[in-house]
Amino acid sequence: MTDARIPFARYPGLSPLFLEFLRGSELFPDPPTPAAVEARARKLLGTKSRVPAAAFRFRSDEARSAAEALAAGRAVASVAGHQVGLFTGPLYTLTKAFDTQRVAREIAARGVPAAPVFWALTDDHDLEEIARTSRPGAEGPETFVLEGADRGNRRPVGGLGVPEKAQELLAGFREGAKAPDAAEVLEPFVRRYAPGATYADAFIETLLDLVAPEPLLVLDPSHESLRPAMTEFFALAVERRAKIEATLAEAAARLERSGRPVPVPHRPGVFPFFLVENGERRRVADPSEALAKVRAGAAWPSTDVLTRPILKSFLMPTAAAILGPAEIAYHAQSLALFAIFGLEPPVLLPRSHLVLVGPAERRAAEALGVAPADLLVPAAPSATPTAEADDVLRIGRTLDVGLAALAARLQALDPSLSGALETTRQKAAFPLAQLAERIRKAAERKDTTTTTRRQRLATMLTPSGTAAERLYPPLVPMLAFGRDALARIREAADGSIEGAAVVNLGAPAKGEDDAR
Repeated sequence: MTDARIPFARYPGLSPLFLEFLRGSELFPDPPTPAAVEARARKLLGTKSRVPAAAFRFRSDEARSAAEALAAGRAVASVAGHQVGLFTGPLYTLTKAFDTQRVAREIAARGVPAAPVFWALTDDHDLEEIARTSRPGAEGPETFVLEGADRGNRRPVGGLGVPEKAQELLAGFREGAKAPDAAEVLEPFVRRYAPGATYADAFIETLLDLVAPEPLLVLDPSHESLRPAMTEFFALAVERRAKIEATLAEAAARLERSGRPVPVPHRPGVFPFFLVENGERRRVADPSEALAKVRAGAAWPSTDVLTRPILKSFLMPTAAAILGPAEIAYHAQSLALFAIFGLEPPVLLPRSHLVLVGPAERRAAEALGVAPADLLVPAAPSATPTAEADDVLRIGRTLDVGLAALAARLQALDPSLSGALETTRQKAAFPLAQLAERIRKAAERKDTTTTTRRQRLATMLTPSGTAAERLYPPLVPMLAFGRDALARIREAADGSIEGAAVVNLGAPAKGEDDAR
């Protein structure tokens, strides 16, 4: 249940291809509907997974049963995934996990057993993006990047150790905590991100903490048990590389001819895979040579954004893929690759988009006259209004001119009236000037309050010009409103194609300063 909805047309930074997907497009043949997912699930049921149950990370007996059913072909998969970000990364990573759990339940309710799977991108090497986090600050969002996180890193991040500075960052989050159960909220993060833990283990275990008690299967693509299946997939790709090259070239050309953006510019001769060799992940230069190394056990393959979706369906019967806007845009190019491998693509479903609003933000929006649908729309710059002060001064000048025009006539009538006239002019001018100054100061105070309110909304809802769910980790709402915030986030994660859900958190606090 949501409190309001922000149309996607007013959500910042969305790909035009994603908006086209929502409207319905020939680029995306399957509609994002429960009926389409059910039909795909029934078609895939009975397909054995190439992923053994032991490859998954999970917590409960229910999750174990789901893993075993998926491996045996007695269930299909609902799949979401993301990088193994610091403190689980931006909020929408957790939302994706809730989404895949919900979709698995919906598939099962239609009579097809389903398992929720989260694909943790442990083989990614973009440490600079993964080892960063942000939190709201007094002057705007504050972003932190852990040491060693530079663009030069080529090692898969999953196996890298979490630096000690992660504990310092968690201490910084603790300083602004307002929830009564803040210590309880923070403790698992402190424990999981202790020095010596790897990014993969810290991410996976924290994610499982947050989604409990519902079952979730987390898959690490670098798991040893997946090497045979990944080698098989890579061998097929090398064998069919000419077809892959031609298909991707045509997909990019098709988008260009129609005036659409091309999410991944086509580069002739670039094979859409990486190779992890000697601990480093680099683009495959010679596919045949790379395959020989993989078969010899000297290296292992890693997919890129265009081939990763196909690998997921190659490894397990994937009925539904829960994706972010950019991921859906990539599928405008990658969907054509499924047929090359003889695979049925999953039905694409958009991840839930959430806008979390606390009491201070609600009052600031109300004071500014910002409707819920406009919460993510940038505010127009304001200037201190002084028109009323100018009007008062203009009245004063008009009065002074009128009084001055009487001087000659009053002098002729009675010379003693000249002094009285001058005194009146001075006395009339002073209170009017005072009134104008008071109006100016009142306008400045109001403008300062307005600016503070707008800054509050921008910091909490659109930090750095992006939606907050794309920047702040789940720690931010949890430390502000407690673990109960998770229940509201899970409840609001309904996968709507209508827009982002406005999620009201926290009861209004009487007398709370809305400009704080």
